[in-house]
Amino acid sequence: MKSFFKVLSEWRNKILGYFVISIVGVMVITVLWQVFTRLVLRSPAVWTEETSTYMLMWCGVVGTAYAYGQKAHIGMEYFAYKLNDRHRSMLEIVIAFLVGFFAFRVMLVGGMNFVRNAFVNHQTSPTMGIPTGYLYLCLPISAFFIITYAIEFISKDIAFLARKGEK
Repeated sequence: MKSFFKVLSEWRNKILGYFVISIVGVMVITVLWQVFTRLVLRSPAVWTEETSTYMLMWCGVVGTAYAYGQKAHIGMEYFAYKLNDRHRSMLEIVIAFLVGFFAFRVMLVGGMNFVRNAFVNHQTSPTMGIPTGYLYLCLPISAFFIITYAIEFISKDIAFLARKGEK
């Protein structure tokens, strides 16, 4: 039977993956509609540019969380693979801690400040008039997932180091 955390991790990966795919799908449909209305109908839909920009922002930020969880993010692995397993695990713990700290401090705390300020100041998008706080929500949501991945990576590396110490 799979552990609770393994099942939780699989669900998190599926949710993020399908969410990013959905965002890309909406963005593609929006851009296709924009091209169709501009070239065929000769009357471009004004909302499409802003919508595709917001979708691109959400895709980039939430996609970053997904990529981090899949360990598909950009990294300088050349030097890490020169280290032995024990030192590589220690390095990965430090890196995961720094990433988690950045996600917490900058993306979660700073992102929540952006969201709060946007709603409090009634900031709206210029074309569609929707609150820009919804645009900024991608930061704390993505930060939450990055932090959970960082915790998972740290715990796996600590468990690996503990097993190595038993030998």
